[in-house]
Amino acid sequence: MMKKFAALLLTTALSTSLIGSSLASSTIAVEVVVNGKTIPMLVPPVVQNGRALVPVREISQALGYTVNWNQETRTVYLTNRSEVSNAPNPTDEKIVINGNPIATDVPPQVIKGRTMVPVRIISEATGARVEWNQQSRRVTVSSENSLAFPDRLMLNFQPVGLERVEQVQTLPSKWEKKGILSLGRINQSELVLELYEVELGGSPVINGMFTYGNQTFVLNDLSAGTIDEVKNQNLALQFDSGQDRLHLVSAIGAEYETQILVFNSSSRQWSVLRVPGRVATSDSDGILVQFPGKGLSPQAVSLIRFHGSGFEISNLTEAFQNFANSQNIDIQRVTTQYQSMDGQSGITVSLVKDGLTEKQAYTLNGNTLELH
Repeated sequence: MMKKFAALLLTTALSTSLIGSSLASSTIAVEVVVNGKTIPMLVPPVVQNGRALVPVREISQALGYTVNWNQETRTVYLTNRSEVSNAPNPTDEKIVINGNPIATDVPPQVIKGRTMVPVRIISEATGARVEWNQQSRRVTVSSENSLAFPDRLMLNFQPVGLERVEQVQTLPSKWEKKGILSLGRINQSELVLELYEVELGGSPVINGMFTYGNQTFVLNDLSAGTIDEVKNQNLALQFDSGQDRLHLVSAIGAEYETQILVFNSSSRQWSVLRVPGRVATSDSDGILVQFPGKGLSPQAVSLIRFHGSGFEISNLTEAFQNFANSQNIDIQRVTTQYQSMDGQSGITVSLVKDGLTEKQAYTLNGNTLELH
């Protein structure tokens, strides 16, 4: 299995070098070497509209990607993840890598039965490391890490507290109902969350209300926007802590924050656990949450677990702090992304060193991350 997601092909410098020496001719005699092996190409690279195009199938397959060409929409799909489907592309972009549309000013071309794509677009989208030898006219593409990533990393957990859910007697008069969400069942009772738009400081926020046992409760600040941003995922998890039995009912929220609704069946109290991002996966061993990145806060995965009599959280990016320090890399340039790996929960860590992006996959095993 390939170690990384990155590594398809070339860099902008390659396009510039090829075009500068061969603009008069549309065909370029170039040798392409991927991970030490020369890749035979039935159709040589070409230049169109000042962009160097290369056949995508041979190179991508050498790197473990699956390539699909949609003739009707003239879109090329590249994937190296089993859980990514080639669903209809909602954008106008003609290159989609692992489900992400990639902007390009030169669309894919079919030349002599081969799909040709711009080298610059693919390289920027995949973070490939490429060397161009002008004298030998050879492109060398490498998917190997130049950094020696650690084999195992310990996770550091911090306690995270629950917030009591506010109980209300009447619906505020200025709240405007916008929709409903089904939160699942608790003690044979179906929970329905009504969503309301509320003006707060001149800007709308979305609050939610639900009724349980003839009592009404409110969840504040589910989203600073519209109800379309509010999603929920029914969890149906249960944890015992001596005298308390906690039911994790549902995860509700928007892109940057989720409120996990918790019911204590012993005290019959409702609480929420606020976590950064959206739930990626959950089971009795823990909940993995993906934060997409915002402002100075990079993309990161957090693990929430029940321990002793409460909950604790670990930012998986922080596990790479010592490694980043040893490489003189700012931890703000390190990101983690959730990925399912052969039925196991895992992450892909990405970091930038000397202008190059390095990626490595890890699986989650208890309180450790292990090299995949």
